[in-house]
Amino acid sequence: MDDSNTVVITGMGAVSPYGAGVAALWEGLSSRKNCIHTVKELEDLPMVNTKVAATVPETDYSFIPRKHRRSMSRMGLYAYCAAQEALRHAGYETAPEKLGFFMGSTLNSISVWMELAGYSQGAHLELIKTSDFLQIMNHSPLAAVCQALKINGPAMGGSEACATGLMNIGLGYMAIRQGLVEQAICGGTEEYHPMFSACFDIMQATSKNSNDNPAAACRPFDASRTGLVVSEGCGLVFMETKKSAQQRGVPILAEVLGFYANTDTDNMAYPSAETLRKCMAGALEAAHIKAEEVNLLNAHATGTVAGDIAETQAAHAVFGPSLKINSLKGHLGHTMGASGCLESIACVNMLTAQQILPTNNLTQVDERCAPLHYQTQVSNTPLNIIMKNSFAIGGNNCSLLFRRPQ
Repeated sequence: MDDSNTVVITGMGAVSPYGAGVAALWEGLSSRKNCIHTVKELEDLPMVNTKVAATVPETDYSFIPRKHRRSMSRMGLYAYCAAQEALRHAGYETAPEKLGFFMGSTLNSISVWMELAGYSQGAHLELIKTSDFLQIMNHSPLAAVCQALKINGPAMGGSEACATGLMNIGLGYMAIRQGLVEQAICGGTEEYHPMFSACFDIMQATSKNSNDNPAAACRPFDASRTGLVVSEGCGLVFMETKKSAQQRGVPILAEVLGFYANTDTDNMAYPSAETLRKCMAGALEAAHIKAEEVNLLNAHATGTVAGDIAETQAAHAVFGPSLKINSLKGHLGHTMGASGCLESIACVNMLTAQQILPTNNLTQVDERCAPLHYQTQVSNTPLNIIMKNSFAIGGNNCSLLFRRPQ
């Protein structure tokens, strides 16, 4: 592959339950700091079993000009901060000409929708403001950030629930490879609302066994796990051709080797190990690398029984028992549409630090999970290639490979 066709990451931006910035995310993950807590609205709902979530700390966003801020929901504010950080990390104070932007979310701002529903029920539709509508469009965060940061290239975003963040990195990767753009910001954003927890609770997918100990609520792969913990945030990466990065003289953080996506048509909510296997194998084929070249699988693994088992069985079928595997959901919770990119940022940092982060709260691997090398302690080890998985309700699956700069 020549440099003109190689896609690299040169900037990253994050807002997470650990706070604003990639440094806060990495410090929180590497120190195994707890960010999961009880939620009062859930405590007041006796019919909802889960009582915990992970939310972004309260932040003053008044530094964003009001004319732009008024059209941003919380997830839009997160996206603005992450995009600005990614730009600066890539060496830009303002957006370069023809910059692409690929970003989406699972849902748009539920909080704003609830407010508008209140107006409707009270027959007070005249109270609706233009800014309300600008905050609930499907692409509101994408459009708002483009306006605020003057991003004038193609702006579009897939919305594939939990796969959204990684899927949009994949879309950006393909757009750069095909020559649609030379540079792009890619990822996903999400804001928490108790309705997320309630809906997953109805599907019996939320954690119930650690409401008295929030830090241990999410336990990927563990025999005692009972489900996921809903979270929020935004992750964005700045990607460009290797040639562009070299001409600008900026550090390359990682190479994007290959991407693959497929759809499970057997069930909306329960993944098929065979479909997941095909997804991971497809990414290897797209990247032209062998399974044994992958040093780590950063799994989607949300802490649900069905999801964890299917993913590990698929990984075992592709890589065999020697594969090292971890999940970051025990640290962060499930940041939904932001998860694929926030966790990709962590993968890039693991490549840089030559360090594997452990799976938090994993003390005894469920015997139904396939035999793999589950990472339970921080490990300093040579890392060259990491595969990142994101799988979503609805059957949308994707796998992407990162390599340490050569």
